[in-house]
Amino acid sequence: MNTIKNTHRHPNVEIAVCNFGPILQGTIDLRPLTVFVGPSNTGKTYLATLVYALHEVFAGGKEVLPATLEAELKNCFNLKSLSALRRLNGKQPATMTISLKFRNAAEQSFHLQAAESGVTFVSAQPASHYSPAKGYAGDRYYLPAIRSGILVSALVQADAFSARQAEFLQRMRCYKMDKKSSNGEPVHLIADALESDVLGGEILARPSPNGIPDFRYRPDGMHEEIHLSQVSSMVSELAPLVLFLRSGISPGDLLVIEEPEAHLHPETQAQMAVILARLVRTGVTVIVTTHSDWLLEEIGNQILAGMLADETGGAASWLLPQEVGAWRFQKAGPVSEIPFNSQLGIYPEDYADVADTQYNRSVNLQRMLENQKGGSGRESA
Repeated sequence: MNTIKNTHRHPNVEIAVCNFGPILQGTIDLRPLTVFVGPSNTGKTYLATLVYALHEVFAGGKEVLPATLEAELKNCFNLKSLSALRRLNGKQPATMTISLKFRNAAEQSFHLQAAESGVTFVSAQPASHYSPAKGYAGDRYYLPAIRSGILVSALVQADAFSARQAEFLQRMRCYKMDKKSSNGEPVHLIADALESDVLGGEILARPSPNGIPDFRYRPDGMHEEIHLSQVSSMVSELAPLVLFLRSGISPGDLLVIEEPEAHLHPETQAQMAVILARLVRTGVTVIVTTHSDWLLEEIGNQILAGMLADETGGAASWLLPQEVGAWRFQKAGPVSEIPFNSQLGIYPEDYADVADTQYNRSVNLQRMLENQKGGSGRESA
């Protein structure tokens, strides 16, 4: 039996949606590490953005009002009306619902519904009875899928992006390293590991005449600094994460990362899973969207390491099965949980379908090639 103490407080938040953007329906249980997997345009970013928006409203410790919630959802999705989030059913928009439940002693919840008549909120308790700190806490951070382009183009006007992208840009434009994180704090040590083990160099923020930091990369063993517009795609993709880790992310915060594997070699994708596990160990709640089987495989390995209590007692990274929730998104189908299997790890069914299709195609093409060679040999004879 695993005797490792669980160092991460479970968020105890359940989110259910129906006809929400591309999502037909689904219920997720927010975990210390929550992973969204599935084809493009199936709603992974929609749901990650929803979690991000709800965090802002419910983590403030203040009275939660429907108007505040509606405004934040419009802000994060960059919409004038929430009815635009409704999933189209044929040519007609379907009725959309969003439900949030805090699984604490009070079982507090709220329910949002968008129909032709507009948006309505229904709750079992008055809004003032919510206890947000029991479900959400800390600050929120969002690393969008186009983070490298936004960072390199730091002079672009923030209003050209959605709220979550604009917040990312604003953090970079006003970047300052958190002095509290510079003295061996766990999150700062993860940034150090990311630079030394993955990037092979240091990410720097230099002052500039216009007041916007000039972000640069200095490879190990070199004095020359390279502007981020001239570095490899790996460095430009991971630089924002290093900067976030050095600019204030603390235990109890929420970090959303879209496609942490973007532009990374398979080996580096596996290393990113170790970084995610280390973040969870420090108490950061992490949500990722991904298409990477390499990332998922290493997350599975981290869970196995967590199940081996004696062997991993002093390890820097490991996960417990109950700390990880992986959810499969699909077109025209419900969101479903991908169970962890000690033999297969976290492995979506459609990944196996793709692998089988590719294998069968390879076999058929090889057979055709052999037949072609045989035919050519007979003609020559």
